[in-house]
Amino acid sequence: MATVVAVAERVLLVSIDGLAPRAITRGTMPNLCALARAGAGCFTARTVEPPITVPAHASMLRGVPTDVHGLVDNARVPAAAGTRSVFAVAADSGRRTASMVCWPPLDDLIEPDASHVRLSADSGYDPADDDRAVEAAAELVAGRGAAADGALPDLVFAYLVACDLAGHAHGWDSPEYAAAVARTDELVGVLVAAVADDVAIVVTTDHGGSGRHHGAAVPDTMTTFVVARSNRIAPSSIWDRASILDIAPTVADLLDVEPDPSWVGTSLIGGEELIVDRVLGLLAEMAAHSYGERVDMLAHALQAAACATRDGADEPLVLAALLHDVGHLLGDAGEWGAPDHAEVGARWLQPWFDAAIVEPVRLHVAAKRYLVATDPAYRSVLSEASIATLAQQGGPHTADEAARFAASAHAADAAALRRWDDAGKSVGLDVRPLDGYRDALVAALAC
Repeated sequence: MATVVAVAERVLLVSIDGLAPRAITRGTMPNLCALARAGAGCFTARTVEPPITVPAHASMLRGVPTDVHGLVDNARVPAAAGTRSVFAVAADSGRRTASMVCWPPLDDLIEPDASHVRLSADSGYDPADDDRAVEAAAELVAGRGAAADGALPDLVFAYLVACDLAGHAHGWDSPEYAAAVARTDELVGVLVAAVADDVAIVVTTDHGGSGRHHGAAVPDTMTTFVVARSNRIAPSSIWDRASILDIAPTVADLLDVEPDPSWVGTSLIGGEELIVDRVLGLLAEMAAHSYGERVDMLAHALQAAACATRDGADEPLVLAALLHDVGHLLGDAGEWGAPDHAEVGARWLQPWFDAAIVEPVRLHVAAKRYLVATDPAYRSVLSEASIATLAQQGGPHTADEAARFAASAHAADAAALRRWDDAGKSVGLDVRPLDGYRDALVAALAC
């Protein structure tokens, strides 16, 4: 990617407490995903241990791990001595700052003189605080809520809490959590609409969640995300990895101020690559793996897509056939690959691509289990590797599982994809070259 000269931008930083990346899809959070496609994102970022709100936000805003700032729970204590927040760094460099926080322990992380416009509430962690925070932040970034001296803030921070509240009350995979996610995305849309082109936006979270909690260092809790749009970021870009420690340095970089020397994280700006290049790169890497099949996994992906094209599948389903095994390279692959590669691949793809591509990928292993259970002749077409992994993946569907699969919205496409998966393991089959899918992938990202 071409080098972009650093020019100071005003920055809107949004922290959505408890927003697990697995809940983020183009269907559930269209505004956040559109923002990612307008800039860059990483949905496999990591938080710190313990993954608790105050320690995680201390690391987010101060760029240091918990063993440096010393905060390990949500007790209300002054910010750790010897660490400086991005607000203090910005203020010391002559930048104006503003913060909208609905919880005093979090407000304590911002030095008393480091936020020039400070909205700090203590209303009992009320979900309605999100509306108030967004209204105030939107006014500030739009230039309608400047400080008494008329100066526009260069850094505006808004903290949203509804997702975390719903996770604790009902569970991180509950309908109530999904409703909170949808409402939060509406508020992200309000903020994006208020932001001019010369204002950068960074949206992130402190932790995910599992069950009704987020204290344990398990993947569903430790995995976080960061999305950013800036004039310095090419649209439709991705960061392969990121940490909560990178947020403060990234914001400082966008503001064009020097990071604090104590910060451990690094700015993400300049480390992104185009999503289409990352996808094609992952597929190219598959040429080095076969997982017990007669052809390597790149040849297999190209053959599956060729079979879909031959049978008249529409473009999204052809792309699903091409991408269905990318999870092998993203998960813990053994001799036969990664047993959970369908879910791993779908989660990686879902913020970027439409459900017509993602859901057949997610369901293609379930489709194998379904077809084995319902089509007596189907098992005979499975390769040795597919038979070996069938037991790892749960075996044939039970009657109830088969009924649920058949009733799902993308079952027919997933079953078709599964049959192309099985057919795409021939030596010498004529296929379209990998780069021949570039334009289709770019179009799928843009729509």
